[in-house]
Amino acid sequence: MPNIKSGRRLVSLVICSILVFAANSMAAQPKGKLTTSDKKVIDFLVNDWGKDYSVTSVDIAMDAVGVKQSEETRFRIGSYIKAHPELHEVIRRWGWVTLVLTPDEKLIARVLINTEREGKPNPSVSEIAKAVGTGEGQTNSGLAMLERYEIIKRDNAAGGPSYTVVPRYLKWEPRLDFLFHTVTLERGRRFNTN
Repeated sequence: MPNIKSGRRLVSLVICSILVFAANSMAAQPKGKLTTSDKKVIDFLVNDWGKDYSVTSVDIAMDAVGVKQSEETRFRIGSYIKAHPELHEVIRRWGWVTLVLTPDEKLIARVLINTEREGKPNPSVSEIAKAVGTGEGQTNSGLAMLERYEIIKRDNAAGGPSYTVVPRYLKWEPRLDFLFHTVTLERGRRFNTN
């Protein structure tokens, strides 16, 4: 009988592990299911990645298939890509960050990473905006998206918002997640490369 009890415990442990894994996976998913337009963008990306060394990002794909730009749509699509690296080798090679962030968000992340690595005081929103070449509103939107993707954490204790980069992004070399080049071919095709 001890073998039956051990077997039942093992089965119970496996079932509990699966339920915990499923719950954690669902918690990481964005609210709302993929729309038909979202799927159209993802299909475009999967078919585009790798052609001409393409590492095309979600924002460019949205333009290519005529989906209106919105942070909510991009977050939904980006979260799906983050959760599904099996979709394409490009995700596994270059990282989901490369594919889901806009150029401005990548530049904002680089400013924060370099500041933190160099031991300098956290820059204000206006300092980040100046370094990136955006307005404060656009910079705040970029910071909010970086926070949603858990690339940075907000600290409001210092008399105003201050941001800390999640350690994984400080240590990763050479930070290719945040590098990009946009290419436009003569025939009109736009894509990113790294």
